[in-house]
Amino acid sequence: MNRIFFTYLLILLVSCSNDIEFKDVSIKLSDNLSSTYIVNFKTSSKGEANVEYWKNSEEIFSSPLFYGDSFSIPLSFLKPSSNYNFKIVTSNQSSIPYTFKTNDVPKFFPKLDLEKKNNFSFDGYLFFRTQTNPGIQFMLDDNAEIIWYSISDTTLSRPFRNTNVPVLKSGASYLSLSEKNIIEEHSFLGDTLVTIYTGKDIIHHDIMKISYDDNLNIDKYVGLTYEYLNFNQENIDSLIGDGIVVFDSFGNKLWSWNIFDYVKPNNENYKIQEDWSHANAIDIDYDGNYLVSFRSFNQIWKIDSESGEIIWRLGDNGDFNLNEEDIFYQQHAINKINLNKYILFDNGLSDVRMTSRALEFTIDEEEEKFKLEKSVYLPDSLFTFKQGSVYLMDNENYLFTSSVNNRTIISDSSGKILWNLLSDHSFYRVYYLSKH
Repeated sequence: MNRIFFTYLLILLVSCSNDIEFKDVSIKLSDNLSSTYIVNFKTSSKGEANVEYWKNSEEIFSSPLFYGDSFSIPLSFLKPSSNYNFKIVTSNQSSIPYTFKTNDVPKFFPKLDLEKKNNFSFDGYLFFRTQTNPGIQFMLDDNAEIIWYSISDTTLSRPFRNTNVPVLKSGASYLSLSEKNIIEEHSFLGDTLVTIYTGKDIIHHDIMKISYDDNLNIDKYVGLTYEYLNFNQENIDSLIGDGIVVFDSFGNKLWSWNIFDYVKPNNENYKIQEDWSHANAIDIDYDGNYLVSFRSFNQIWKIDSESGEIIWRLGDNGDFNLNEEDIFYQQHAINKINLNKYILFDNGLSDVRMTSRALEFTIDEEEEKFKLEKSVYLPDSLFTFKQGSVYLMDNENYLFTSSVNNRTIISDSSGKILWNLLSDHSFYRVYYLSKH
């Protein structure tokens, strides 16, 4: 009996000695320009800890794990003006629940008015960026409720892009320009992960991140640049063209391309104007080569990522035989869906076709054939002659940005509108971000 009691007492003492005490627990807004909150606390011994948090009976979010005995853990994806609970979690215990209420959104935040079909929902988030001062980035859920935002004290540059890691997973991030020659990668928790100074290369319209060396954990950062050609003809001193620059994670310039090294304006059938080519989007194809949208040419070019040679030109007067319904005008947001299928936003043209649409197509490079797979039209009232985008959501629905109409639309493949968001702000692009 004494041996049993001694064993029980020993286990109890060991268990008590492993208990961790949570001290100086507090929570505060990280700053007035962000929706991220910081939970500060200390523990009586070093170890791993994270924070679980939730709103009413909604899904439980978990912060990343941190190690130490003094912690400042960020909580993101919080709805404004809402009551939340959180608890601190270690490997063998958790704290009591704590409560806090998030702030209201600032009064200058974009106004949002949603109409949607009652039975329509989606599981991810939509990622927006304003084009005015102050610059605001934010995410909405399927009910157009704000779940994340970040505010700049200046107008944000147009290029921004997610990096295709699900937004609630570790490593989720997005790209942004803090200046016209500074590419940055940020986490949604507010950390700056990468800063690249591009020097004299002025970045515009689009940037992207692609894997470079998985073994060394090095990535490539690709952007569109402005290039200039002394012209001195037709009352035009110089032509503005476009280029591509590629940097690694450490800011080393790996490669560049200048349109004027490969085509001569006087030898082409393109209109001579100061803003000659007007590239507005770039993506990477299945073979590592680049797809670039040239708005002024009504064309998509495929460019060899090593030699710089133009592999093909798709569009009006391009390398593929197109029917009248295949031709697109002033297009934006070229992006690859799978191995040989692509989608772009066909803006339309005021004196030809005042209708904007998603154009989904395949390219057979061996046979040099273009095939129109699907056209998904917006209503004529949502014609947007400039800017705008379309992306495929969950391989089923289409996410449109009708920039000149301040509308973000989700439609099905027949063009039926399922989700219609009106704002008092214009958005150049809107991205769909999966959660998990």
